[in-house]
Amino acid sequence: MKIGFFTTTYYPTPDGVSHYLRDVKHELEKRGHEVHVFSFNGDRHEKNVHIPTTIPFPVYPQYRMPLNPFPMYMYKIAKRIGFDVIHIHDPFMGSIGYRLAKAMGIPVVATFHTDFVRMKESLKMPFKEILFSLSWRYNSYLYRKCNLVLAPSLKTMEYLREMGIRNTEELPLFVDTWKYKSCEKHMDPFIVQYLGRITRDKGVFRVLDVAEATGSQSGVKFIISGTGPDAETIEKEAGRRGLLDRVTFTGYVDEKKKIELLSAANVFIYPSDTDTFGISVLEALSSGMPAIIPEGFPLTHYDGKEDSGLLVVDFCKPGAVSEEIIGLKADAERMSMLNTAARAFATGNFSMEKHCDRLLGIYGKFIASAELARAVATA
Repeated sequence: MKIGFFTTTYYPTPDGVSHYLRDVKHELEKRGHEVHVFSFNGDRHEKNVHIPTTIPFPVYPQYRMPLNPFPMYMYKIAKRIGFDVIHIHDPFMGSIGYRLAKAMGIPVVATFHTDFVRMKESLKMPFKEILFSLSWRYNSYLYRKCNLVLAPSLKTMEYLREMGIRNTEELPLFVDTWKYKSCEKHMDPFIVQYLGRITRDKGVFRVLDVAEATGSQSGVKFIISGTGPDAETIEKEAGRRGLLDRVTFTGYVDEKKKIELLSAANVFIYPSDTDTFGISVLEALSSGMPAIIPEGFPLTHYDGKEDSGLLVVDFCKPGAVSEEIIGLKADAERMSMLNTAARAFATGNFSMEKHCDRLLGIYGKFIASAELARAVATA
């Protein structure tokens, strides 16, 4: 089948959505399907990736925006290709995909990857309350008109239904367990790793609170990796607090370096309250390490949290989180158990093959319905 992805972000943009879409595209192509990506960001040299002329997004330079705010020639390119199904991954580029699907009489599926409204505290821009409110209203309006909205977690599905988007079901994401695999961990130094966007909505400043509570004599080192609008601010804050002896900032890391960091770390820390799934947490679990996460994190609805390598804490109490980390450092037996559990949880529940099987099943169901409707209309 011919599949059109419409998304604001695509690989190698440093975020979870762009990497997810790259992996799904390649898997579906391996199975003989033709996948085209229409995006504002990404590698123009990759086959079937279509990107308009863009400029850096001023308030978030790792992303780009089209020079023409209405790149309708992308619509014309997509219409010439002709698709069986459209899959939109945000409300911005997704608007073009939705219009195309309706014009062609084909199904349109959406995935709710990012809650943009909860990102507003990380962005400094005029009239952001109004802009984010309008963005959410349009987002919910557009997604209600799609055939189906996929939510990457049960928590996100319930959130969407509370917000009036009823045509939704859960489709968990996946991890490449061959790429992110367990290896022997060294306990000295004991490394606590954060990896993700450097923004307040990800809770990354809470890592500094925990590092401060842990103390310089604990033998625990913290590494913060990633890029984002608050990268410079958090480094200055770490210096102001006198934490640079135990907190290291790597900046943006590519795929190879990310694998190296996750292989070397002992514990993953991810204080975000805004994630719809948390792919970096899953990559850490697959790499054979426990992950410290907040209450209500999307993955916590799975039973037996210790059996999954997930350690749920209250980040409003950095002293208690610090005690948990120091306790792990002192308990090699428990760490070994958690490492094994984390790896087993990732490999047993989140495979790319199962994810793509379900995705193709969803596409096929709606394509068949659309074909039947057209046949009835012309009979």
